[in-house]
Amino acid sequence: MPLARRTRIPAGIALVLAGLLLVPMTASVSAADASGRPTDGGRAWSERRTEAARLVVRYASDTTRAHARAAEHAGLRLVDFDRGRNRAIYETTRAMVRSEQRRIERDPAVRSVRVSNRLYRDLDPRDEQYWDVLWGLDNRGQKILNVSGEPDVDVDGLESLGVRTGSGVVVAVIDDGVDFGRPDLAGQAWINPGESGGGRETNGVDDDANGHIDDVNGWDFCHDDKTVHDVNDDFHGTHVAGTIAARLDGAGIVGVAPDVKVMALKFLGDDDACGWDYQAIDAIAYAASFGVRISNNSWGGWPSGDDSALYNAIATSGMLFVTSAGNDGVNNDSSPMRSIPASFDLPNILSVAAVDHRGLLASFSNYGPTTVDVAAPGVSIASTVPAYTGSYGSWAAGHRYMNGTSMASPHVTGIAAVLGSQVPSLLDSPTDLKARILGTAKPDSHTAGKTVTGDIASAGDALDTTKPIAFAPNSYGFLTGRAIGSTIKTRVRWPAGTDDLSGVASYALGQSVNGAAWTTVTAKTTSRLSDRSLSFSKAYRFRVRAHDKAGNAGEYVDGAPVTAKLTQQNGSGVTYRGTWTSRLSSSASGGSTRYATKANAWVQFSFTGRAVAVIAPKGASRGSVRVYIDGTSVGTVSAYRSSSQSRIVLFARKFSSTGSHRIRLVLLGTSGHPRFDIDAFAYLR
Repeated sequence: MPLARRTRIPAGIALVLAGLLLVPMTASVSAADASGRPTDGGRAWSERRTEAARLVVRYASDTTRAHARAAEHAGLRLVDFDRGRNRAIYETTRAMVRSEQRRIERDPAVRSVRVSNRLYRDLDPRDEQYWDVLWGLDNRGQKILNVSGEPDVDVDGLESLGVRTGSGVVVAVIDDGVDFGRPDLAGQAWINPGESGGGRETNGVDDDANGHIDDVNGWDFCHDDKTVHDVNDDFHGTHVAGTIAARLDGAGIVGVAPDVKVMALKFLGDDDACGWDYQAIDAIAYAASFGVRISNNSWGGWPSGDDSALYNAIATSGMLFVTSAGNDGVNNDSSPMRSIPASFDLPNILSVAAVDHRGLLASFSNYGPTTVDVAAPGVSIASTVPAYTGSYGSWAAGHRYMNGTSMASPHVTGIAAVLGSQVPSLLDSPTDLKARILGTAKPDSHTAGKTVTGDIASAGDALDTTKPIAFAPNSYGFLTGRAIGSTIKTRVRWPAGTDDLSGVASYALGQSVNGAAWTTVTAKTTSRLSDRSLSFSKAYRFRVRAHDKAGNAGEYVDGAPVTAKLTQQNGSGVTYRGTWTSRLSSSASGGSTRYATKANAWVQFSFTGRAVAVIAPKGASRGSVRVYIDGTSVGTVSAYRSSSQSRIVLFARKFSSTGSHRIRLVLLGTSGHPRFDIDAFAYLR
């Protein structure tokens, strides 16, 4: 089955090849496009780098690693211990660094503690020659090809470049080759350790015995040779590689992950010998044989009826397979023109749709609420290209705009690379890596319902490693309309948590009863309330922790103890005015009620607490009362019901904090059913 590159040319020059619409770039990038470095409120670039802080601790000469590790807790982590230097390095946050320094200094074995200052390269991505046109990394609403964009419709590349640049990660670009001779990509090529050094690069010998001779930077599966760039070809893969990995060097452009290494695996091209699925399968196997965990695949085709070989190759690759969604403008969930491999139902495939710099889904972009995962910038994307004269036109080497889901996919591949360098354990699980990217994508109203997430991928949010902050439960109130027994239904609330980047995604709630061990009430909820049945006279404590979209779990924050108390109608603090009659009742909470039938009779309960409830029966003879809290009328409540109910929470009121309060119920003498019975009062203290 033939496969094709996914790029799009402007209207009037499109051609169909192998069933897909392919297109080169619409315009070259010139120096006039860059209007200068944007301002940032006077903040230095280094201030954006990280919220982490480190402490350098000198211990006494006989201190062990175990002793140094004993200082660890949720807010302090031992990252290095050098026994020979008696030195430990701890990591904490900027907010906690001084308090942690003082805490460690109290250890008698500590000789000194200092805060380590982080140093950075004197490079700012905003100093790149064409930074202003890289809207996919930093969209401030600037004009691209004379059309203004929508601020923040980008992958937050400026923010992520202040944290991670992809160091130590290899990305396989499975495409039409990469021209590493372009200045932006010089030095970005992966180097095969088994085919390099000592003249092995050109000795004509298969030194690493993998079936490929002198495969130093990858392999050309199209022509079966080591040349990963052919003249008048490879514009597509070079453009893709630039978006992923163009160097941060102050010239040209910069990629999402400028410190990654690119393994160039060529199987596409203008040559009719190129673009076959068995070549793609061989390229995937090659990358997998070197343990590559992330690949970019800006290509595809239509289902042929026998795509199992490609399917299986991807399924067993062990890599996150980032792929473009396709350029037919169809629904990959259902269309016969759906694109593969983007629409394969594999958990390690991450399929990407294209949006323009206003957040609109590109007219050419495939979509699919179940098969296309996320969107990314894919219209008027500037990147590096080699000189070219061929099927798609003619241009000089330099930088050009291109449109396509081909351009969206490498933005997400770059995110995966910087995330893998930040959290290396994610590289061992393509599904976890994918989940992190999808879970931290940011909303875009124009793509809502068009993809699995409906969102735009965000490198900045994906790189969030700071724990969110929760706030203790602070609001407790009784629920009305429920019957009480040995318990009473209570609603627990807590304030919204905070998070520095990706935002709070969910909360966990725990409880302890009478000082016993904590148990989990709910492990994950997006709500900030929970309805709990509290047993009377038992002391409850509730605690909350927050989880952010990046998967970081904050610390539990405990609320104050709270106890539900029940005072019967003849109990302490209850007073009456007017004629009230006691009545035995087996259905009442305490075995009896007290009732009145005349207007202006009242019952009052004085208490100290943070919530109160009126417990009363309902029935056809019952009427209404006016409720006063601390002398102020707060409304009326009716006990009328065509059939009888007992022990009902008829009215409830909560307060912001514990205090002395009184509640008074004044009969209104309702015509035809004037009676009102009081069973009990419940309150929280």
